[in-house]
Amino acid sequence: MVGKNTWTMSTLEHALATVIVRTLGNTTGADLGPVCTDSRQVRQGSVFVALKGERFDGHDYAAQAARDGASVVVVERDTGASCPQIIVRDTQEALGALARAWRSQFAVPVICVAGSNGKTTTTQMIATILRSFVGESRVVATEKNYNNHIGVPMMLLRFDRETKVAVIEAGISHPGEMAKLVSWIRPTVTVITNAQREHQEFLDGVEASARENAFAIVALSAKGKAVLPQKDACLPLWLDYARARGCQVTRYCEGASPTADLTTRREGDKLIIQCKNTRIETTLAISGKHAEHDAAAAAAAALAAGVTPEAVSRGLARFEALPGRGRRHQLAGGALLIDDSYNANPDSMRAAIDVLAAQPAPRVLVAGDMAETGEQHVEFHAEIGRYAKQKGIDRFLATGPDMVHAVQAFGAAGRHYDATDMLLRAVREAVRTPASVLVKASHSQRLDRVVESLLKDPGTAQ
Repeated sequence: MVGKNTWTMSTLEHALATVIVRTLGNTTGADLGPVCTDSRQVRQGSVFVALKGERFDGHDYAAQAARDGASVVVVERDTGASCPQIIVRDTQEALGALARAWRSQFAVPVICVAGSNGKTTTTQMIATILRSFVGESRVVATEKNYNNHIGVPMMLLRFDRETKVAVIEAGISHPGEMAKLVSWIRPTVTVITNAQREHQEFLDGVEASARENAFAIVALSAKGKAVLPQKDACLPLWLDYARARGCQVTRYCEGASPTADLTTRREGDKLIIQCKNTRIETTLAISGKHAEHDAAAAAAAALAAGVTPEAVSRGLARFEALPGRGRRHQLAGGALLIDDSYNANPDSMRAAIDVLAAQPAPRVLVAGDMAETGEQHVEFHAEIGRYAKQKGIDRFLATGPDMVHAVQAFGAAGRHYDATDMLLRAVREAVRTPASVLVKASHSQRLDRVVESLLKDPGTAQ
């Protein structure tokens, strides 16, 4: 179920006015239930939106949704459903239109997290801070990988009367996507994490990525707030957009900077956040410069949304990395396993290698292909092998056709495996004694299965 809210037929049709083709059946009547995109979750009164994907078509389940209690189905063709049908030209556009209309009813702070790398970690840090400020049930925050043209509407449709604040992650891979996402989100605060080499098959260079993410600034009103990375090479571009909107700007970074409004640094076990004359002390369970950068982004965004320094401190201290996003596991043989298996591009891979390089030896990099690297895929993968060697990584175990180039660049201590099960056997051997092991790849490589296998294996799990 997408949310706890209700619609009337009138408000539903008004929200869909730009995409409606025609209606079938009696579309007058009582209040409706929440919007639903999964026919298995239909309940009495639901509004079922029949989405289409590569391996499914919700239209095949519209009639069943009606039998299970849906009051209306939103479809692209007559499905023969026994309830009223609103026929639209595109059900995905319809879902976005519903989300836009629903979001417009709530005058609450909404933080949009955009950028190339670190979005999910920053989003979850902000979510933890917000929950420490207003309580669990009053925060809507992006879950899982719901950051695209399907996931963002699903999150916005969760707003209800209890909602006091929200943080929505906006992820893109193609030009034009950010403008659409932020038209639904309508952020009051936008935080950009960075501009790096993401989705280079579709986004032509770092500046192209920066300009796409700038639409999250364009979406702000004059009263909005832009939270921008001080040390990023694309900062001047984003500042131009912010000035054009007339919105307030907060600059943040990890480490020292005379021009940043908020900085983070480590003092022993503590993380110190300095925001002008306010000093915030907290702890952070994940390490690395990129983690301090994400914490700075999260703190700056939360403060811009009106959160207290005390809540920022509590929230960051409670933060735990998500599976596949840098979560750490201590294994039975004494090995440290760092699970960063969810996503990878050249710059996030380098940042992860920096984290591994700071761990006790021997250091083992377990890697799979980086997807969507475009025409430079050979060069980008070879770069990772050279960088790992330069940073003192002891062993490099890899799979995927492009990772052949990384292993060759790494040298004699590198091994490439044609199949994941062969890689897993090698990793099992590596973790039977004390070692530091990082697992990282694009999600399509499914190296999360390697992590899951290690955690379930009685010989390695602790």
